[in-house]
Parts: sequence; C-alpha cells; structure tokens
Amino acid sequence: MRTQCFGTVVIIVLLLGFALPLAAQSDPVFLGAFFEPFTTLTVTGELTHPGELDWYSFEVIDNDSTLFILVEGTDGEYGIRVLLFDNEDNYIDATEDRLLRATLAAGTYRIRIDSIESGVQGYSLVVLNGVEIESNDGLLEANDLGEVTGRVLLFASLVPPGDADFFGFEIPESGLMGVSNALHIETGGPTSGDTVLILYQYSETEGRYLPIAFDDDSGEGYWSRLLLRPQPGDRYAVRVEETIYPLVGIRDYHLSITPVVLNIDDEPNDTSAKATTLTPTSPDAGTWMADGILDADDTIDFYKLTIESPTLVQIWTESQSDVGDFDTLLTLYTPSGDRLSENDDSGDSLWSRIVVSLDGGDYFVTVEAAGTETALLPYRLRAVAQSVKTMSETEPNDTDETAELIEWSDGEALLIEAAIGLESDIDSFRFVLSEETTIVFETRPRSGSTEGYDTTLTIYDEDLWEVAYNDDADGSWSRIEATLAAGTYYVIVESFYSDESFEYTLLITVP
Repeated sequence: MRTQCFGTVVIIVLLLGFALPLAAQSDPVFLGAFFEPFTTLTVTGELTHPGELDWYSFEVIDNDSTLFILVEGTDGEYGIRVLLFDNEDNYIDATEDRLLRATLAAGTYRIRIDSIESGVQGYSLVVLNGVEIESNDGLLEANDLGEVTGRVLLFASLVPPGDADFFGFEIPESGLMGVSNALHIETGGPTSGDTVLILYQYSETEGRYLPIAFDDDSGEGYWSRLLLRPQPGDRYAVRVEETIYPLVGIRDYHLSITPVVLNIDDEPNDTSAKATTLTPTSPDAGTWMADGILDADDTIDFYKLTIESPTLVQIWTESQSDVGDFDTLLTLYTPSGDRLSENDDSGDSLWSRIVVSLDGGDYFVTVEAAGTETALLPYRLRAVAQSVKTMSETEPNDTDETAELIEWSDGEALLIEAAIGLESDIDSFRFVLSEETTIVFETRPRSGSTEGYDTTLTIYDEDLWEVAYNDDADGSWSRIEATLAAGTYYVIVESFYSDESFEYTLLITVP
C-alpha cells in the first residue's frame, strides 16, 4: 500500500508540475533591457544535473527589434538548446544550432536553456541586437558602439566586394570594469573569411584618429585578431575589410570586443643581467611557470632557470587566458651566452617547444615574437624536468634482425644519441611493452645544436606491419604519439633526403 500511494503522489506532483506556469517553475535571471543599438548581454551558467532547466529574461523597449541569441557549450561541448517564450509563456522559437534570430515587439521575454541529451555541462549565453548600420564606410560614418563596459558582439557583412566597415568605441573614464586590463578584438564567422583589422586611436594633439595596430591573418586562420591595453577615456575606431584576392565579399561575419585579463611579467627583463628568476611551482622543484607579454617596446623577455641535477627538461610556450595562439621564438642559453637550443613553431602550433638534456646549473631562456605581431603578444612559459636515461646508438642497426634493443622503463625518459650516415642509412630500434602504454617518440637536434634536419619516423609491430608514421611534426623533425598494446615493436628513423648525413637524438617519453 505504501508503495502504491507513493506512486500516486508522484504522478499527481508530475501532473501538477507540467500544469504550473513557467514563472512558477523557475524565477528567471533578468539579463537587462534593449533600449539602444549594439547592446550585448552575456552570462555563463552550468547544467549541474541531467534534465536541469535554466531560465533567463530580458526586456525589449522598441517594437520590431531584431535580436540574436547565441548559446555555446563551454570547452567546445555540443548539445545545448535554447528556447524563446514571450511574457505570456507562449513558445516563439528554438534552436540547437547555437544561434537564434528573432524580430520582437516591445515587451518581456524568457529564455530556457537545456541539454538535448540531458547532459551535465557548462555554457555561455549571449543576447544582442548588434547589427551593422550602413553606410559605415569611413571614420566619420563609423557605427558608434558606445562605452565598452562588457563584451560587445555584433553581426555585419562586407558586401558588395570592396566594402569597408568602421566601428567606433570608447573606454569609460573609470577604465575597464573589474580586473580586466585589455581588450580582445577579433573577427569570425560561420564560414571561412579573410579579413584585415586596422585599429585607430583618437589623438587629442592631432585632433583626428591615427592607425596604431594592424592584423591580417591571426594565429588561428584567415580571420583577424588584435589585443589592446587601453587607458581610461581612450577613444578608438576599428576598420574591417576583406583581403582575399579577387574580392568576393563576406556575407556574414561577427566582430567581438571582449575585456580580458592578461598577466604581465615584471619589467625590465630584457637582458640576462635582468632576467626574471623562474620559481618552482611544485615542492620537488620539477616544474616552473611564468606569464608575460611582448609588444613593440618589449620584444624579448629573459628568464633564469636553475637545474639541480642532470635531467631532461621540456620548455614550451602556450596560450595565456585563452586569448588565442601567437607566434613565439624560444631559445635556451648557457650562462656564458652559448645557444643550446632554439625553436620557432612546434608541430601544428605557432607556439615553441624545446626538449633537451641538461646538466645541473643555471641557464637562460628567452621568449621573442617570431611573427609580424604589431600589438600585444601574451604568452605562458612552462618548464618541466624529469629523470632521463641516455644511451648511444650502436651500428649496424639497419634491419629488423640487427635492430638495437631498447631497454625502456615505463615513466622514464630515454634519450638515444644517434646519427644518420650517407647512402640511405636506416636506424632501427626494437622495444618490448609488457602492457598497453601511451608513448611518445620524437627526433630532435643534439644538445647544443639548432640545426634542423628532415627525418621520417615509423613504428612497426612484430609482424612488420606499419602502426604509425610521421614526417614533419616539429618543423622538419618527426613525432609520433601512440597507444600501443603489449608486444614487440620496431622504431625506424630515416632521412627524408638520402644524401643527408647528420646527428640527432631519439627521445622516448610518456605524455
């Protein structure tokens, strides 16, 4: 009886729940009102349990207002849905494709966010009325975006071919809100597009706008991106044009201006004598991290790295605050100024990476801009040290029968010093895994060398079936990361050009 009554109660509650008006189910979070053009309302949220619904509301002041509702799952997740209702709980529209466009009368509206698959995931919601107003083909005709007090997002087009769009904005006298200290300005769109961004700043002395920054192709493609550290009260204008030849026009793109937080290195650190000392971030002194910014007046940053004992050190640059990829040049020096290693682009990324075996002592690391960046270049510098075993190649090892046996222990870095001879020399190494393991193989220059040679790297199983192959993964050097089942394998290193002879190292690590 108790079970039967409980079931009845559940059914009644569910039926009542469906009968309740939307407002009673959840009090919506009020985002704001649309009473002037180029208004952007943003919020982030999280669906913390399957089936959860999040509610938001906003107000439209004028009739026939065109609004865009953009919802995206964080970390590239999909499956977020947005539904639009009026103030009388009448359904208007919905989308599962990120963007919903609606022309609305004056009034209050509600937005419901849920997951199509009842997932647990975070999301960002943007509601905007920013649509380019033509003609905005010059500085005097620029669309006025007003003061930047939060993210500004708008939709526009470069049609007909040869069209130019100008947008003006200013910084409040109180400066950027919160802890933000920079602006991230970028173009993008649902399809490909090749744009150029030109940033102007108003000069009180000249009484006119002057160009201060330029970007054609950002580190992430043909769209454009600029970073700016503004001062309170500054006035700016941004110009957007198409740069592909021949011009075809771009029917749909967006321009976003987003306040961000950039971490700045302590200056001056532009010489080895003024280098910033890297402080270990872990108790075992095996990891280091530092944030920095390069610009036109600060083109190089020096860091001092102290190694306690012989070790394998991996040093790399990466994105800071998710503001995109940039092109860096990373160099490692001895205290006397001898260059030990250098790297520009690592793999598919414009960021840099150095892997080298070092004796205990002090070293200097420099970070420089390698591309044509004319504005800010934020970066994060990381370094990790781990124990390494070093061995030298033994010839002949040109076939599977003469392949040199590698005695490799899981978790240990192994550095093999080897050389490719003339007449199509092949270096063959054999190793055995006792269990499934994810393992990384990569060829690199010898310590103290910055030469780049073109290698190929191949892994075969015990039956000599090819498991993985790579030619150019880090410049002309090679890299394979693979998950291999227990068994016997062969690693083959060759020169892409048969007439080359050079020294190299084969590094084996666990990612």
